[in-house]
Amino acid sequence: MKKLAIYALMSMSLVAVSCSESFLDVEHYGIVSPEGVYSDPENVLKGLTAVYQGFYNPSDYYIKPHYPLANLPTLDTQADGWDAPMSSHSWGVASQSNFFMIAWQYSYAHIARANLFLRDLEGVEESVVPAATKQIYEAEARAIRAYLYYFLTINFSRVPMLMTGETYQTSPNKARPESDAEAWALIKEDFEFAASVLDWQPGDGQKGRFTKGAALAYAGKVNMYLGDYERAKSQYKQVVDSKTYQLNPCYAMTSWVDNPWNVEAVWEVAFPQYPSMTNIWGYIGNNDYRHFTQQSKPREYSGWGDSFTSYELVRSFEPGDKRRTYSIAGWDGHAGKGDVNFVTGDPIGKPVAEGAAAPFRDWFLSTAEFKPNNHSMKWWRVNTQYSSHSVNLYRYGGVLLDYAECCFRTGDTGTGWQVLNELRNRAWGNLEPGTDPDASGSFLAFPKEVLNTSVVPVPDAQTVYTAYKAEKGYTSDVWMVAMIQERRKELYYEYSLYYDLIRCNMIEEWLDCEYPKNNNASFYNTATKQYVVPTPKVDENGITTIDYNQPWNDASPAERANLIPVTARNWDWNPIRKVFPIPVEELTANPLMTQNEGY
Repeated sequence: MKKLAIYALMSMSLVAVSCSESFLDVEHYGIVSPEGVYSDPENVLKGLTAVYQGFYNPSDYYIKPHYPLANLPTLDTQADGWDAPMSSHSWGVASQSNFFMIAWQYSYAHIARANLFLRDLEGVEESVVPAATKQIYEAEARAIRAYLYYFLTINFSRVPMLMTGETYQTSPNKARPESDAEAWALIKEDFEFAASVLDWQPGDGQKGRFTKGAALAYAGKVNMYLGDYERAKSQYKQVVDSKTYQLNPCYAMTSWVDNPWNVEAVWEVAFPQYPSMTNIWGYIGNNDYRHFTQQSKPREYSGWGDSFTSYELVRSFEPGDKRRTYSIAGWDGHAGKGDVNFVTGDPIGKPVAEGAAAPFRDWFLSTAEFKPNNHSMKWWRVNTQYSSHSVNLYRYGGVLLDYAECCFRTGDTGTGWQVLNELRNRAWGNLEPGTDPDASGSFLAFPKEVLNTSVVPVPDAQTVYTAYKAEKGYTSDVWMVAMIQERRKELYYEYSLYYDLIRCNMIEEWLDCEYPKNNNASFYNTATKQYVVPTPKVDENGITTIDYNQPWNDASPAERANLIPVTARNWDWNPIRKVFPIPVEELTANPLMTQNEGY
């Protein structure tokens, strides 16, 4: 009955798949009959498709943890409500369980799919699937498994490594590896095997399948965690030299809802491309409001507003850096108005009816626990509809940053600075002249007036960050400061910054330089060099409230000219925060599992 087990676990089977770009665009059925599951090549490919389907089916929280876990602890993006502890480094074992527990549970359910498929694939006769094709299927399933363990490891440190044929049903009690290096070695083995087998183009031209480039890129990242920067550098150089990928000419195109698997995509989960892969979301046109587009819209436009972006990040962009233009709509109280979404024309802090409350025309929003009034535009491209978007987990811009870091770490500093300046050249819009973003087929016309029509000068990265290091008080090498700052801007609101800060042992220095402790101040006076802390007020019922806008509201016009908003912080960095806590459910179910230190 083992053939039934894999499909019973999945609770679905898939119809025949044609060799087209719509590899994953399939229908849902009931549990498949166990007889002859792998007796013909079509069914074997169905089994592989079901492994991929694990990325699409479970729930919005399976992908949703990627963004909060990778970004909220950096403070560049912040949250209110139940997930606010992620922005104040006060999360605990039980708190934020929808991030920790769901990420854990769905990752292991997905790993089980891969392991059972790999087990059954071993018994497929060559008369059914040729050996070369069978090896490709194995490589793809192992790459998926490696990605899932990669995700678990960067979040929770070493985790139990269930391998081919194993699930939590067959191996309910399994200890984690003795060291992170041991865990990374197993992940590396899967990625490097996949890289040795797969082609640069997806199998049968079917977008959505793992490729050589994706496997090499992740293998490079694993080798960076292992400290083998020479090997990682060679793997990234293969990706670069292959010419398979390129930078989108306009930075805004990297995150378009309806531009999946574009020229910059290395590994992506393209929800809009494969709507029928899920029986939970019920994706219909652009009306699935359970994912990030609703989050990225400000509350004044009926969004969730959970992409609040810090004023420190907004100020970090250099004049001319269009990543700021294409990524963030922010509030500018000095001018009495906010930025305008360059696509929809919607301003931050829109006018309100006379005499009505105006909660969106402040530096900090009282309706959102005084979070900053700046918002991501990366997936906010429509005003009346919400939509799922492609989760581009690794794109070529990230590959270039990883390659540059490996160059710096191996003494090839010239190439490192060259690569950073290549990214900055795109950021300043110098690939835009003569480009037509509408040629991508987007449903929403691109405002051509924001495109560069000629090449502009770009400040040299080494010069800029030498000055930035001194200004902020960093003690790390200039190249490291440059790497972190370029990651901050290039990969804003994506899925890697906190992990890279931890990996590079930069998180404490980052917090001290970018978000220093300030006794919960909300403004800084650039003339007096002093933080300004809001004055608590006690009402007639003895209830204390703190209005973070109060220092600005009470200041004279002359004082306001010197006030800049800042992120409140009154807590110390704690090294236990380098990883997240193991979910309580896992500790209860698996007596061999141990909790991460400090939790």
